[in-house]
Amino acid sequence: MLKWKRRRTNRYQDLARELKRLWKVESKVILIVVGALERVAKGQEKNLKKAGSNATFELLQLAALLGTS
Repeated sequence: MLKWKRRRTNRYQDLARELKRLWKVESKVILIVVGALERVAKGQEKNLKKAGSNATFELLQLAALLGTS
């Protein structure tokens, strides 16, 4: 795993453990990078499906564009 991916996922591991402790639910950190460009990194669609989302990357990219103004 790339160093930046490891840093990003490690940042949220504490939150995942806290959710498990407080709410007794299973949680998993899934990295989904959304940018305003048309490029989608390899494997991102698979990660989006793992998260159980119905959203498409086009919709997420639009939200990223609108949220930056």
